[in-house]
Amino acid sequence: MTKGSAHYGATLTADGGLPDVASRAQVAVYTGIGVPTLARWAIEGKGPKFRRAGSRVLYRREDVLAWLEQLETGGAVAS
Repeated sequence: MTKGSAHYGATLTADGGLPDVASRAQVAVYTGIGVPTLARWAIEGKGPKFRRAGSRVLYRREDVLAWLEQLETGGAVAS
């Protein structure tokens, strides 16, 4: 069984990563952010960049990873 196969019916790559082009459900499994939240963020102009292919919403892996990288992190600042 691949990572996330029971969550939103989405599967990731064999090594637990995102495919080059991922569905919203796959992004949800990878990030731990719910599909409804990703959908709401898309409407609000937040979250990772996405594209539409007909009625499908698709995310490029590099866009998801770039978005994750730019998020602020918590915790103490190293001195």
